Amino acid sequence: MLQDHAIVIGASISGLITAHMLSHHYGRVSVLERDSLPEAGDFRAGVPQGRHVHLLLIRGARELETLFPGINQELQDLGAQAVDMINDCRYYLKNGWTVPQPTDLKTLSATRPLFDWAIRRRLLQNPKIQFLAQHDALNLIGNSRHIQGVQVRNRQDGSEQSLHADLVVDTSGRNSKLAEWLVELGCGKVSETVLDAKLGYTSRLYAKPEGWNEWKGLFVMQQPPTIPKGAILLEVEGNRWIVTGGGVNHAKPPTDEDGFMQWLRELPSPILADLLSKSQPLSPTSGYGRTENRQRHYDRMQLPAGVIALGDAVCAFNPVYGQGISTATLGAILLGTHLKEQDRGSAAWGQRFQQALAKNNQFPWEMASGEDSRYDSSFKRPFFSKLIAPYFDQINQASLNSNVVFSEFIKTIHMIGNPNALFHPRVFIPVLLSKIRPKYSDAVPNLPLQVNV
Repeated sequence: MLQDHAIVIGASISGLITAHMLSHHYGRVSVLERDSLPEAGDFRAGVPQGRHVHLLLIRGARELETLFPGINQELQDLGAQAVDMINDCRYYLKNGWTVPQPTDLKTLSATRPLFDWAIRRRLLQNPKIQFLAQHDALNLIGNSRHIQGVQVRNRQDGSEQSLHADLVVDTSGRNSKLAEWLVELGCGKVSETVLDAKLGYTSRLYAKPEGWNEWKGLFVMQQPPTIPKGAILLEVEGNRWIVTGGGVNHAKPPTDEDGFMQWLRELPSPILADLLSKSQPLSPTSGYGRTENRQRHYDRMQLPAGVIALGDAVCAFNPVYGQGISTATLGAILLGTHLKEQDRGSAAWGQRFQQALAKNNQFPWEMASGEDSRYDSSFKRPFFSKLIAPYFDQINQASLNSNVVFSEFIKTIHMIGNPNALFHPRVFIPVLLSKIRPKYSDAVPNLPLQVNV
């Protein structure tokens, strides 16, 4: 029986964009979320990584603008910062600092709650979309052949109800229960690929100094496997800086204030510690440690009709690479394309979608796992990945003195360039020369006079 109804489990960014896409094809879309949903950009418990740096990749910013015309300006009106990823940022790459130059490689910097709120308030204007906050998804309704909805519980009064739907989409993130539910229904166990570099990170908000008009971002980059720690500072809404430091195994940052500051001072460049020791903290330190790369291979099994999954529920990356929001956006856009097919919701349709999604996730997965596998000798790295790792290390060296090399590197990281461009002669030759005759940049970031560093 057709309900003209779709259910989304989880009001993550992936869930929000998925609901938007579903609303073009269903008369009603229900978004289940176990947390309460704040009316403004406040932190919430269900997004523990929300207190840490969230850089929207350039590809993600462009795709969001396509889906929600005008949203980039709305985000800026709410305080998000427009950032030229080369001219407005400073990068320490092992042996020195990159040189700024104006480019069109621009994106937005804000806290995760602000990104969430800007998208969610767009959806609140859509009469087809209903948010059921403080509701737990308890189980699927149906059998191993066909899912017909979700059993839910109101967390406020404990009442339960059955929500029937034509399609259930799991976007509940790393803590997804879908794999368990499928086993209970007799569908078998989904296979997984997991790579855990044992990264932990700590973050804190600071007041941006008055009169500050220098850079908007500062990156002291990790260099696996020899430099297992790094940190990022970004300007965000409210005249604030958000600082996140991350390290692997013994190099993980402490979560106490004094320990975190000492850890920052031991980075390859002490500039962040010098700056922040004279800046005003606006929050306690916050730690986070669940950073493993995890793929659930739903593309390799037959799902029942009426259920699919995407976002971190399928493929979760080490957050240090900043791929989550952009990859989730691309996954939801892919879903929009598949929703136009006549057999949508069928088991065959679901399998086609999961297989297409797996291909969509392949490049960001290879980027994240390729780097993290250098910390984990037990992970079987592809031969090509081992072969080119030294070349990518040398790209970092060449980026200190070649704007062409660094621009192509940034394009690749931000998913807007063809990775093959990194092997073009105009990139390859400067990289080779940097190996033969290395040069070290003396471009040191300017600091505000107020802190007298």
